[in-house]
Amino acid sequence: MGTRREFLKQSALAGIGAVLSGGTAAPALGASQPAGAGQRGQGKMARVVRIAAAQVRDHVEGNTPQEMKAYLRREAERFVRAAAEKNADIVCFCETHATYRIKAPLSDRDVWEEATTGPTAQWAGQLARAHNINLIMPMAAYHDGAFRNCAVFFNRQGEVVGVYVKVHLTYREREGGRVPGDSFPVFEMDFGKVGCVICHDLSFPESVRCLALAGAEIVFWPTHWSGWGDELNYAVIRSRAIDNAVYLVVVGLAPPPGTYWRPGRNIARSGVIDPYGNFISNAGFDEGVSIAEVDLSKPARIAPSFSYGPDDDFRAWMLADRVPEAYGIIVDPARRPPPPVKG
Repeated sequence: MGTRREFLKQSALAGIGAVLSGGTAAPALGASQPAGAGQRGQGKMARVVRIAAAQVRDHVEGNTPQEMKAYLRREAERFVRAAAEKNADIVCFCETHATYRIKAPLSDRDVWEEATTGPTAQWAGQLARAHNINLIMPMAAYHDGAFRNCAVFFNRQGEVVGVYVKVHLTYREREGGRVPGDSFPVFEMDFGKVGCVICHDLSFPESVRCLALAGAEIVFWPTHWSGWGDELNYAVIRSRAIDNAVYLVVVGLAPPPGTYWRPGRNIARSGVIDPYGNFISNAGFDEGVSIAEVDLSKPARIAPSFSYGPDDDFRAWMLADRVPEAYGIIVDPARRPPPPVKG
């Protein structure tokens, strides 16, 4: 495509918030200037939200769990600072960021903390408060008496708003001692309602549909997805935003230092997918913070003649036209086969 400047120009024309050098990002094409959540515009209250996806490198330094935690915290501090400098309202990190690649017996409570009260939670709360930003910090930790893969939500005051626990664990996660969650909670932030799914959760259409039914407007997806073919990846990923008329925030990892992205690595390209299935911000394959600005006061998606009239609010009519009494087979436990484990 030629020079980097030419690439950024073409990215802007395509409506992509392309990552710039230094870990910052350009807003999507047509976005207004930063004003923060609750900006007033054109005679009505606009809920303008700047959403940041922090794409760190797939890399951890340190020889002990505590050294690794310290490194991961330094990285998070660097990326939260970059997001705050771009007036982001909320920033999310990838799956298990705060404990990424750390290994220790589950009985070692100096390593595996309580998700909402341990040293990592206290540090994350202070980080959110220091930068006046809402923060989602994924981690492996104890919560509600069990070892979990979870994401902890902090408000701008550094308070814990809630915890999402990954529901759809992989077989290896279950065998390794992690305990799944059993619900898809929606959290009220200062700009609107948000939910979260983690990695394998997105494989199941029901996950995001549950969040949509509970009122989520933005769904965050911290993930370690890799190994899938790109066409299959994005057919699945985009469909979750399209089918539920939500903004889907993809948060993955950039390749390790000195390496280049190729199929089979983490999907990277962290950013926001709109309810039409379009990326409106995209970190590409390098580290950085990608930011998209959206107005939650507008209908998420208009689908002409979807059900009633020429300009149907897709989300409202999609939810109204559902027939839950016909879906019993989905929640029938007898339809769940045993894992097809070999050997």
